[in-house]
Amino acid sequence: MTARRLFPLMTPARWAGIAAGVVLVAAFPLVYRDQYVLTVIVTGLVLLVLNISWNFVLGVAGVWNFGQLAIYALGGYGAGILMLHTLLPPWLAVLGGGVIAALISVLLAFPTLRLYGIYTSLLTFAFAEIVQYVILNDGSGLTGGSYGFPTVPGLYSSLSPDASMRAYYWTVLGVVVVSTAGLAAVGHSHLGIAVRAVRDAPAYTAARGVNPLRYRVIAFAISGFLAGIAGALYISFNQSISPSAMGLTPMSIDVTMLVIGGLGTVFGPLIGTALLTIVQTALVDHPGIELTILGTFLLIVVVFVPGGLVGLITRTRNRVAAWAAEGEGTREKTAGAAEAPAPVPRGDPR
Repeated sequence: MTARRLFPLMTPARWAGIAAGVVLVAAFPLVYRDQYVLTVIVTGLVLLVLNISWNFVLGVAGVWNFGQLAIYALGGYGAGILMLHTLLPPWLAVLGGGVIAALISVLLAFPTLRLYGIYTSLLTFAFAEIVQYVILNDGSGLTGGSYGFPTVPGLYSSLSPDASMRAYYWTVLGVVVVSTAGLAAVGHSHLGIAVRAVRDAPAYTAARGVNPLRYRVIAFAISGFLAGIAGALYISFNQSISPSAMGLTPMSIDVTMLVIGGLGTVFGPLIGTALLTIVQTALVDHPGIELTILGTFLLIVVVFVPGGLVGLITRTRNRVAAWAAEGEGTREKTAGAAEAPAPVPRGDPR
C-alpha cells in the first residue's frame, strides 16, 4: 500500500520494464571492456547524480540555484580532505563529502531564500564564483589551487584496473537508481507535495499553515547531499579534482541537460544527461561545434518543446491514449446500436 501511494503511476509491467533495463545496463561492463567507453559512462553517471540533485532544487522546489556546481565541488574537496588527512575509510569519506555539502547548502539556503527572482540566481552564482576563486588562490596546498587536488587513493585502489572500473560502474549506477527512486518517492510524499505547493503558490501554502522556508531548506539539504555524494564519487574515480569542475561552461551544459530532458520530471535528468553526453563524446575533438550544437538544442527545446523531451513524450502518449479511448468508445456505441431491438411501430400486433 505504501509503495502504491509513493509510486502511483507504476504498474507491475512498468516495474518489470525498469528492472529489466537496470539489469541490462548493469550487465554492460561484463560484455564490453573498452576502458575509454566505460570511463565516459561512469563520468556520465556521476554527472547524472549531480543533475538529479540539481533537478530537485531547480525543477521541483523552483529555486533558481546556480551554485549547485560549487556544492558538488565542495563535496568532492571535502571527501578528498577526509581521505588524505583522516583515518576514515574511503566509503565514510564519500558520505562525509555528502554531509559537508548538505551543511553548506543549508547555510546557503537562508540568505538565498530571503530573495526572489533574479536576485536568487545572482546570489547563488556569486557564491559559486567565490568558492572557485578561493580554491584557485589557495596558497596552503590543501586544495592544490589551480593544479588540482592532490592524488587520493579512491574506493577501489586495491583492485586491478578492470575490476576497479567495473566496481565504480556498479557503485555509481546503484547511486543513480537509489537517487531516482528516492526522489520519485519524495515527490509523492507529504514533503514533495509541500515543496511543489510552495513553488507554485507560496502565499496560499503559507496561509494554509505550511512554512515555505522550512520546506525549501529541506530541499536544499537533500539536493546538497546528493550533489556532495556526486562530487565525492568524482574525486574518488578520477583520484583528483580541479576548480574547472565548477566553471561557467560546465554549469551551462548541465542546465542545458536538465532543460532538454525536462525540468522537474523524474526521468528528465536521465534523458538529457544521456543525450548530451553522447553528443559531447562524439564531438570531443570539435569543442566549438559542440557548444554550437548544444546551444541549438537548447533553443529548439525552449521554443518548440518547453516541457522538455519527457514532456513531449508524455503529451504524445496522452494524445494516443485519448485517441484510442475515443475510438473504443465509438466502436462500443456502434455495437450497442446494432444490438438494440428495432422500435415497434404503433398498431403493430406485437
